[in-house]
Amino acid sequence: MEFRQLKSFLVVAETLNFSRAAKKLHLAQSSVSAQIQALEESLGTPLFERASRRVWLTDAGKKLQGYARKIVEMTDEIKSDINRHDNSHGSLVIRMPETLATSRMPWVVERFHERYPMVELRFINCSDQELKQELNSGRLDLAFLIIDSLAIGGVNHEMLWSEELVLAASPSHPLAGRDSVDCHALQDQTLLLPRTD
Repeated sequence: MEFRQLKSFLVVAETLNFSRAAKKLHLAQSSVSAQIQALEESLGTPLFERASRRVWLTDAGKKLQGYARKIVEMTDEIKSDINRHDNSHGSLVIRMPETLATSRMPWVVERFHERYPMVELRFINCSDQELKQELNSGRLDLAFLIIDSLAIGGVNHEMLWSEELVLAASPSHPLAGRDSVDCHALQDQTLLLPRTD
């Protein structure tokens, strides 16, 4: 398995088209096909299904895509870290709920980019279902969650702040005139909650 094969694989996986991938890579289509074939042979499994001008990733191809992306990012990070003078380079992949991203992150991102202008931040909507696997495999660098507690072993975590919980209702709602509302009062009410928060 060679680094250039992984880079070619990523472009083919992104475009799902060998001729478009070849143009992006500034290579002949036959060269791209040969690299993918050599990669499949070295891994002992097909990475793409090919049928009547259509191409799609196999399960093995989907797995490799995550690893290859991280290898390319880490290689870029190594190069920039060794060659850097003042500025950090690379990227951070961050999972967080949209509500948190819109309320807390704009000023954080602004300050971060003032300090590290060459670092790309990529935000993904949050899901804690595969969080441990994503963090441990390196597909994800960081996650912010809105939860009471976290029970994921082998992952470093820290509580940053407590968030005030606010209940919003129309002025005509029976609970709107109360000074406080407890859980029992909410028992028969319809609540709209963000799925990932």
